[in-house]
Amino acid sequence: MAKLELQGRKGTVRFKNHLLDGYEKVFDEISDRASRAQFEELVLDLGQTKKITSSGVAKLLTLKNLLDHFGIRLEVVNLQSSLMDVLKKFKVDMMLKIRS
Repeated sequence: MAKLELQGRKGTVRFKNHLLDGYEKVFDEISDRASRAQFEELVLDLGQTKKITSSGVAKLLTLKNLLDHFGIRLEVVNLQSSLMDVLKKFKVDMMLKIRS
């Protein structure tokens, strides 16, 4: 489960699931609010996430492209080393701004 929290022009999503599969409803909310320019920056906190599926990787890239289209900065934070290894394997780490 994840929830989008807005504070000023910054949005933060803290994922509580151990698995990021790309089907979380919060992605629909992010898309909707981004299209209405409700935030300028989005931080995805993956601190509790231990695994990511191919659908999860695809969703991150789709989200990045969508936010780029609307001029919104995306940052992924608190990524565990095992997830970073997966993103590096597919060269996704070079497409996302990632901060430990």
